Amino acid sequence: MKSENGLFFTKPLLLSSAGMFLDGYSLTVIAFAIILINPYFRLNALESGSIIASVVLGSAIGALSIGYMGDIFGRKSVYILNMAVFVAFGLASVLSVNFLMLFLSRFAVGIAVGADYPISNSYIAEIAPRELRGKYLAFSGLSFGIGSIFSSLVAAAFFPFGPEMWRVMLGAGIIPAFIVMFLRISMPESARWVNLKNRTDKELNKVYIKGMFSKRHIKNTVLFSLIWFLYDIGAYGIGLLIPLIFKKSGLVSNEDNALITSLILLTGVLSSAIGLLKIDKIGRKGLQLAGFAGMGAALFLLPSVYGSLSGLVAVIFAAEIFNSFASLTVGIFPAELSHTSFRSSAYGFSAMAGKLGAICGVLIMTIFVRENKNFGYYMVAFLITCAFFLSFLLPETKDMELDGLIPRYKTKG
Repeated sequence: MKSENGLFFTKPLLLSSAGMFLDGYSLTVIAFAIILINPYFRLNALESGSIIASVVLGSAIGALSIGYMGDIFGRKSVYILNMAVFVAFGLASVLSVNFLMLFLSRFAVGIAVGADYPISNSYIAEIAPRELRGKYLAFSGLSFGIGSIFSSLVAAAFFPFGPEMWRVMLGAGIIPAFIVMFLRISMPESARWVNLKNRTDKELNKVYIKGMFSKRHIKNTVLFSLIWFLYDIGAYGIGLLIPLIFKKSGLVSNEDNALITSLILLTGVLSSAIGLLKIDKIGRKGLQLAGFAGMGAALFLLPSVYGSLSGLVAVIFAAEIFNSFASLTVGIFPAELSHTSFRSSAYGFSAMAGKLGAICGVLIMTIFVRENKNFGYYMVAFLITCAFFLSFLLPETKDMELDGLIPRYKTKG
């Protein structure tokens, strides 16, 4: 795929997307590993939910704090550092000997995962030509989904080999992460960020947080952050617990569970690929509205088919298809509506909001699924419906110039 600006697949895009692939793997693989970890460490419901939520909690902190660092120190240095943390604490999680060690190491991995959201997507937005910017950013989201599929395939392959295989599941991303870390050393810094640092207007360099919440930007900041919060309640509350939902139904074995989940996630990736091809034509809002509408409807229906394997599979398939559309767009709005001076901070803030929503969704649904209660599904469906209506208030960004909402400033020389 080409544009007048060059090839679609570039080294920076591929390395940024590789990080999102690892993030997708790390956030999703615990949904399978926890099936083996629960009896291995004899976890109760709260401990089980805490292990699932640990990476998500860490990612919320990493997205906010390290996203801010990306605006101060640049995209490249933070890019490399967060992969080093991922490798070190990924290894620690593999070697865990008790609940606390596993929780803390997974939490630290989450910080690295969270850092990749604002840095990768800010970098991608800043290097992309305008006519391909939506596809670049959507490809990053698609890579996350591919990582999720890979986690289910790894789980399906290693479930038959015994209770210790959760260590292999958690550790499979360590070597690829090390390779990505090494290759990122040769990546160029964002030219847009470098140009910002050379500007003569010193005030512009002091608006990292103020700019995000300035009169000009506060509406969009609150909107895309709140929408991401609501979306992740559904996406993670249901998505991370698909294996547990099938297990509680008593209708499938562990191996079949992983394979069915793999097919569901593959369907989501294929739907994301279709959305990626259309996103610069139909726009971000249309895709997001369709995604939220379908997700809400599917989640309302889910409790009514819980006793039927075919019905359960069909509804979760539908939910994943529509989820794939919304997953492409919720991370595009903060990248395109924020200025370079605070893009990474704003993206980190909205990603943090999303991860807080994910924590709420995981903890709520873990309890409701384990107790065979249907109220959780209706609650999540209602919140996704709220995200649908809030999306109408966002501006369409497909033809917007990056930094177009703030006057241009002269640079030195």
